[in-house]
Amino acid sequence: MKTTKQKILHLLIKEAPNALSGEKMGQLLAISRTAIWKGIQSLKDDGYGIVSQGKNGYALPYLPIDEAKIRQQLKTHFLGQKMQVFPTIPSTNVFAKEEAQQKPENGKVYLAEEQTLGRGRLGRVWSSPKGKTIALSMVLTPEIPPMEASKLTQIVAAAFVEATKNIADVQIKWPNDIVINGKKLCGILTEISAELTQIHYVVIGIGINTNLSFEEMPPDIQEKATSLLQVLGKEIDPNHLIASFLTTFEKYYAAFIATGNYQPTLQICRQHSAVIGKEIYVIQQDSKRLAKAVDIDEKGQLLVQFENEKKTTPIFAGEVSIRGTQGYI
Repeated sequence: MKTTKQKILHLLIKEAPNALSGEKMGQLLAISRTAIWKGIQSLKDDGYGIVSQGKNGYALPYLPIDEAKIRQQLKTHFLGQKMQVFPTIPSTNVFAKEEAQQKPENGKVYLAEEQTLGRGRLGRVWSSPKGKTIALSMVLTPEIPPMEASKLTQIVAAAFVEATKNIADVQIKWPNDIVINGKKLCGILTEISAELTQIHYVVIGIGINTNLSFEEMPPDIQEKATSLLQVLGKEIDPNHLIASFLTTFEKYYAAFIATGNYQPTLQICRQHSAVIGKEIYVIQQDSKRLAKAVDIDEKGQLLVQFENEKKTTPIFAGEVSIRGTQGYI
């Protein structure tokens, strides 16, 4: 049975981003305005970005992540059947790993409207203001050799391309970024707990810029990052995107685990690559070398031809970064 606080939150989510008066909520829930006020304050303490709009009442001024709406559209067998949604959290990946260390639950998904300590690959900061991005982490327990785990990042990227193909023409910047119009839209972080021959669990984190305006972005990333809002010129429903992505990812992931067939993913990654055929910089620690991106091989490695060399060299994602010669890509 829902608590009064949960009932108030449900009303605000249903009405978002419009306001609902305390009086109207009191009538709908058959409780006093004082009880409504106390519930609102408690939700604010939990991290929900509820704002007061005078006589109009209270509002969530953004389209919130709503587990019920996700489940209405989710078509998966195991992925997301267990789900946890946070209004704010330091990091969904860190929380997911902490839980997985105790008991990994295959397919469990963690979602947040705001991360305060989000990070990307190589420890980079990932900015995710409240209600403007999607922070998603999922726990998987694949029975594959640890060396095969890097392919999971590519499967995530391919699934995101497929899940968004009807709204945006996105590309994959090997190994773990989704870009559009040359700017970063989404980042993927895959973290593994394994022994030499066995994977204990994998946590894959995805950060998606959904309804983030140009002005809301930190100045240092405004020229190299974007959002679906900026590309489409309108806000998008995060719940539809989450359900679509999880459904698509499960399809590709389950096929890969069952058969070992990486070809459908590889084909999408090649067709939608933002780097193949371009001159790039391959950056590793203090080294920065000019190369041409030639292809992605069967292992998910990027094949490059370094300057003044005729042979192609496979690049493993590991500790390597890729940059365009004229900027981010």
